[in-house]
Formats: sequence, structure tokens, C-alpha cells
Amino acid sequence: MEDLVERLSRLYSFRKDTPTIWQEALGKHKIRTEQWEDITFLRLDKPVHSLERGTILSEEGIINGYPRIRRIINLANGIRRNLPAAFYVEEKVDGYNVRVAQVGGKVVALSRGGYVCPFTTDRLDDLLDYGPFFRGNPDLVLCCEVAGPESPYNTESPPYIKEDVRLFVFDMMRKGGQVLLPEERYRLVKRYGLPSVRVYGSFLPDDAEEVLDIAREMDREGLEGMVLKPQKEGRYLKYTVPSSHINDIRATAILVKDMPCGFYLKRILMLGFALEELEVGGDRERARLLGDVFTGSIKDAQELVLSGKEIAEHFQVRFRKRENMTRFFSLFKKAPVDVRITGEQTLDGYIRVRFERIYRRTTAFISSSLGGATFVD
Repeated sequence: MEDLVERLSRLYSFRKDTPTIWQEALGKHKIRTEQWEDITFLRLDKPVHSLERGTILSEEGIINGYPRIRRIINLANGIRRNLPAAFYVEEKVDGYNVRVAQVGGKVVALSRGGYVCPFTTDRLDDLLDYGPFFRGNPDLVLCCEVAGPESPYNTESPPYIKEDVRLFVFDMMRKGGQVLLPEERYRLVKRYGLPSVRVYGSFLPDDAEEVLDIAREMDREGLEGMVLKPQKEGRYLKYTVPSSHINDIRATAILVKDMPCGFYLKRILMLGFALEELEVGGDRERARLLGDVFTGSIKDAQELVLSGKEIAEHFQVRFRKRENMTRFFSLFKKAPVDVRITGEQTLDGYIRVRFERIYRRTTAFISSSLGGATFVD
């Protein structure tokens, strides 16, 4: 691996510290060699200095990991404090994040951790007309969200996607460089006819009440929330609406022992702030809503275990190629995640697979609790 690091590091003159960073990462065992078909590249599985986890290094350049976006839980004051000039409001799509780029002469979809995602890469031809874009812009990376009821990673999806999955471009960045400014991305999206997240328009810090109205509209429509992006250089901000927090809790409460307590605490906290600021419901209605979501899911979990079933999430996905389906399921073995295929058929040129992700810890906890077991709190 040392020879590969040295060879690839010598390719880059755009950042003088790049070879040093990668050599340091190698010394600290933060680099992994990855293979996809005939492509070999290096992946950072932990951040090193300015390089995010999931950054990859190949013959064609560095593809930076997508930077984390700070969250605000009071929308109006978050705007006033953090956005001193004009900014755009875009939909935050409820899905999973991939970077689509040319690596080793092939266009692939990279997960946040820097792996080639077999499912998304398999379906790219359905989701995106990427050929013209990358022929004209080989140095660019598309930052995308993939969402829909047939996602292999999420049980929730935007209400306007009725089947399969769709891809939405929400950012672009240069290899080894920065994220493009929104207006430059908008221009390229329009020029190449790329699918994009919804853009609600441009606003000023004094327009906070208008942005609150957009958040209320998103909540009514069952969307996840918004990302606020300065027109010029600056920090991005994300904000999620009450219905999103409720949906997250509803979808995961049945998995109670397999989810960290902090997951629920954070969402309950954000829900409380959002309900108050957006003036959604009264105190009694809010308490009933949250209580129903938790107790209803726990009741469902008990009924499943009492009927002899395991607690599981259920998925249905489509693949174009069987080898990509095999690669996809092999990833779960590395995690490790307990997955079981429950059905398969070929229809309309796709391999349609049903599978379930089993949560044995929650199943065991509910079973033992129903049987009278004790625990220390």
C-alpha cells in the first residue's frame, strides 16, 4: 500500500500538503485500499486534518468527503445569527447521501464512508443522465440524495415519491477542492438537465418570517426540512420540521434497544423547539402526539414478539445486474448487519428483491421483559 500512496500522492500539485497528509494517514492506519471491478483507490476511514472521513484518492484525483452541516433548532434566530447576507433555501430530502464521480474511468456512487455503493451505482443509468455532464466536467463531483419507498437503507421517504427511488443533486464540488457556490450549481443543473432538490428562492436575514412560513408548509407536506446556503462563501445550516422528528421516532421506536438513547433525546429536544417556534398544535395535542408515537410502537413490538416473530425492518429494492446485488448484500457482512432475503423475482428487466434487517437485541429484550426478567437502571 505504501507504494500506491506514494505514487498517487505525487500526482497532485494543487495542494502541497496532500502527500504529507496521506503519509500521516497511512502511518496512523486510517487508510484502506478499496477495489471496485478493475478500479483501485484509497479510502480514509477516519478524518485526518482537513480531510473528512470518506475522502478517496485515485489516479484521477482526490474526492473529498462531504462536509458535515451544522444544525439550528431555532430557525429565525439561527438565520439572524449565522447568515449576515443573502441566502438560498433548499429542500432537505429525506434519503441517503452519495457522491457521484468518475473514478478510474468509470462513473460510480460513493457512500458517505467512501465505499462504492453497489445499489446506487447499479441504478445510476435509471436515475441520472450523467454522460454529458462528466464529459464536460470530469473534475466535478455530484453530491446527491437518493430517496424513495424502495430505498435499501431508509424505511422513510418523501411523500411525493410513490415507487422505486429518485436521485436529487444538492451540491457539486471540485476534486480536491471546494463545494461550488449555489448559483454556479444552479447553472450547471439547468444546462445538463440534472434532477435537483427543490429551491425555494433567495432571502435576506430580515426575511426570517417568510422562511418560517416555508417551514410550516414543509411540515404540512410531510417533508424533512431545509438547508440554508449563503449566496457567497459561508457556512451551510440545516433545519428539520416537526413532522420529520415524529416520523423518525415512529420509525425507530419499535427498535428501541438497538437505537442509542441520544437518538431519541435529540429528536424530542428539536421537536419541542420546532413545535413552539412554528406554533404547531397546543400543549395537550403535542404531548398526546409524542406519547402515541412511542407507546404505539412499543405495543406493536410486543405483539410481534408474542406472535413468535422477530423485530425487523422490511425493504424491497430493484437491481439491474445480479453481480451488483451480490456486492450489495456482501456489504452487510462487513458491518456486520443481520439481513435475510425473503423473496426475489425478475420483472420488467429488474431483479426485485425483498429483504429484512433483523434486530435481535430488541427482540431479545422485549421477549425477556415479557417473560418477567429484571434489569438494573
